[in-house]
Amino acid sequence: MRPLPELLELMPDVLVVVEGGRITAWRGSASRLLGWSEDEALGNQIDELLGPHDENGNTCSILEDASEPTEREYIVSTKDRSDLWVGVTSAPIPDASSDSHVLVVRDVQRRKQIDLEKSEVISAISHELRSPLASIKGWTSTLLRKWDKFGDEEKKHFLLTIEIDTDRVARMINELLDLSRIETGRLQLRRKMLDVSEIADRVVHRLQASSDKHKIVVDLPNETPNVFADADKIEQVLTNLVENAIKYTDAGTIRVGAVRRNGRLEVVVSDEGQGISEKDHLSVFGKFFRLEDRTSNPSGTGLGLYLAKGLIEAHGGNIWVDEADSGGAAFTFSLPTELPEPELTSTGQD
Repeated sequence: MRPLPELLELMPDVLVVVEGGRITAWRGSASRLLGWSEDEALGNQIDELLGPHDENGNTCSILEDASEPTEREYIVSTKDRSDLWVGVTSAPIPDASSDSHVLVVRDVQRRKQIDLEKSEVISAISHELRSPLASIKGWTSTLLRKWDKFGDEEKKHFLLTIEIDTDRVARMINELLDLSRIETGRLQLRRKMLDVSEIADRVVHRLQASSDKHKIVVDLPNETPNVFADADKIEQVLTNLVENAIKYTDAGTIRVGAVRRNGRLEVVVSDEGQGISEKDHLSVFGKFFRLEDRTSNPSGTGLGLYLAKGLIEAHGGNIWVDEADSGGAAFTFSLPTELPEPELTSTGQD
């Protein structure tokens, strides 16, 4: 078995001993994680070396309330001055001076990033739900209080608005559930051969009613092949892409087209907006990514394209963005047009 000093150097965490606030031992992955070698760290005040602070920039002390074992999280500055979230477990050393402590420092940057992303999802979804729920509440309250004062056409308009906003809430909830399933590998697809043109017509008919500044056109070939896919998920992807085109196009035509290529159907949603710079062609599918310098100031969770990418890739397809002929954006996704070959299984018989 290797000697203890060698084993300590293999630790994924940092082991630090502090006496009177000064570092007297610097082992484990200290150099790899924090940057300073043992010779550089020894003798330094630990708070001065690491500069611990919280997410608001307030200065902290790693040895605060260290009279008993504690576990806290801080942002520290590494040797190259980059910020790093760490978890610090500290305990006083028995039978030693009262200001002697052993510390275990662990990298928690990834976990904190996940926590931050969860908070951003909750904040974004809460913001997006507030508007349709307020609308539903407002129109419902108006109808209940003044039912007899409105004619049939007005009531129909109110109820149609309530239905649209209710569908919007339901869609956001379903998207959030799908996001969770994709990221945990639990997404289930109910695939069959289906007609994309029917889905496109349904999406366009629904969304055209939400905008009088855009003309949304379905321009699919007469003999568009069927695709092997989950109808609900493909409708969700098309809805996200057309809604995205509406948000980033002040006015103009949005076109849903398709072409068959290499045994797949490529569905294209193009617009006449300001387009997307080439440097953002990959980033635009990232979680919470938002385009800048848009006069329309679009709202949204920043999850639509991220979710569309996850759903298409779950089908074994691809999704990408190019510049449209009009100068706007053209989002394309591909889907298989043939049923997968059945897997051969042995019966155990000759």
